[in-house]
Amino acid sequence: MARRSPASASLGDARIRQIRLAIMAFVGLTTTLVGAAILSTAGPEQDWDRLSGVVYVVIAAFCFATCSLTRTKLTRTSELMMLGTAYGGTAGVVITSKPDTALLAGVAALTLVVFLPGIAIRTRGRSGIAHIVTISAVYIVSVIARLVLREDETATQFGDIAIKLLVPPTAFWLQWLMARALNQRIMEALAESERARNALAVSNQLLELTNRSLEAARIDAERARDGAETANRAKSAFLANMSHELRTPLNSVIGYTEMIIDEAREDRQRPISGVLPDLRNVVLAAKHLLGLIGGVLDLSKIEAGRMELVPEQFDLDEFVREVEQTILPAVRRRNNQLHVQCDGEIGWIVTDRGKLKQVLLNLLGNSAKFTSEGQIFLRARREPARLVFEVRDTGIGIDPSKLNLIFEKFTQIDATSTRRYEGAGLGLAITRELCTMMGGTIAVTSAIGDGTAFTVVMPTHPTLPDRAT
Repeated sequence: MARRSPASASLGDARIRQIRLAIMAFVGLTTTLVGAAILSTAGPEQDWDRLSGVVYVVIAAFCFATCSLTRTKLTRTSELMMLGTAYGGTAGVVITSKPDTALLAGVAALTLVVFLPGIAIRTRGRSGIAHIVTISAVYIVSVIARLVLREDETATQFGDIAIKLLVPPTAFWLQWLMARALNQRIMEALAESERARNALAVSNQLLELTNRSLEAARIDAERARDGAETANRAKSAFLANMSHELRTPLNSVIGYTEMIIDEAREDRQRPISGVLPDLRNVVLAAKHLLGLIGGVLDLSKIEAGRMELVPEQFDLDEFVREVEQTILPAVRRRNNQLHVQCDGEIGWIVTDRGKLKQVLLNLLGNSAKFTSEGQIFLRARREPARLVFEVRDTGIGIDPSKLNLIFEKFTQIDATSTRRYEGAGLGLAITRELCTMMGGTIAVTSAIGDGTAFTVVMPTHPTLPDRAT
C-alpha cells in the first residue's frame, strides 16, 4: 500500500512554538496599546468606546495567557486558547468598535484564520475548512448582534448591511482557497524535492556499487599482474636453469666425441676397448639430456591436456621389485642402501603402470640425489580401497617453510648458479600432476638434516579425470 503524502506542509513543533509566541506577543502588545488609547480618550457618555477599550484589554490578557501556556507542554490547550482569543476577540471588536474599526477587525480575523492554522497551529484533516466556517459564522453573528444592540447602527442602509455580511466571509473563502493552492504548490515542490533526493540517493548507491566493482576489478587485475610477474620470473629462472642443464650434458657429448675422434686419428690401431670409458660417458650424458628433454615434453603434454593414461591391472609385488631393480644403480652410485618392504599381500591395482613407475622412480631418484652414504626406504601397503607408497630417506632434508615450493613448476629451492645439486626443477611438479591424473594424492614431510618422506596414496580402482582418458 502506497504511503499518502500529508495534506499540507507543516513546520516542526519547536518552530511552531516560536511563531506562536511571536504572534501572540505582538497581538497582545498591540491590543494593549489600542485599548489603553481608547480608554484614555473615551468620554463619560461614550459607553461603547469604553467597552471597546475593555475588549481590547481582555484580548491582550488572553494573548499573554496563551504565551504562558505555549512555554509549557500543554500544546493543545494553548492552541484552543489561541483560537478562542481570535474568535472571541473578533466578535468583541466587531460589536463594540466604531464602523471603520469593525471592518479592520474583520480583516484581522481573516488573517488569523488563513495564516494561523498550519503555521502557528498544528492542523489535522479538514480543520482548515472548520476554521473558515467558524470565523464566518462568528463574523456574521457579530455583525447582526451589532445591528441589534447598537442604536447608532439602526440607520444603516440594506446595501451596507449586505456588504458587511457578505464581503468579509467571501474574502475569507477566497483567501483560504488561495492559501490552499499555494500550500498545494509547496507540497508538490516538496514531493519533487523528495523524489530528486531519492533519485540522488539511488544514484549514489549505484555509484558506490560501481566504485566497489571497479575496486574489486583493480584488485583482481593487480593480483593477476603479480601472478603473471611471478610466473614470468619463475619461467625466466627455469629457462636459465634449463639452458645450464642442457648445455652440461651436451658439452660432455661433444667433448667426449671429439676426444674419441682425435684418438682414432692419432692411433688407428688402438682397440675399441680403449675408448669404452669415453663412450660410456657419452651415453650417460646423452641419457641425462634425454631425461631433461623428456621432462619438458611431459610437462608440456600435461599442461596441454594431451597426456594419455592407459589403465591396466597388474601385480604390485612384481611391480615393486621391478622399480627396485631399476633405481638400484642410482642409489649405489652415492654409496646408499635401498630397503624395500611390502606389508603382506599387497595384491594388484588398476592404473597406468608406466606413469606409476615414473612417479616412484622420480621420488627415489630425488632421494638418491640428495642422500650420500645413507638409507633410502620404499614401503608399500594396502589399505581399504587404496594403496599407500612411502619413499623415505636420511638425506639433507628440506626447510619446512619451503615445502610448498617443491611441487611448483619451474621452481627450485636453490635457483642460484652456484647450487650444489643440479636439476631442472620439473620432477616433483610432474610427479604431482601424474598422481592427480591417476586419481591419487602426494604429501611430503621433511626437516633440515632429518631427511624427507613422501607419501603417495593411490585408489585401487581410480575414477580418472576427463583429460586423462
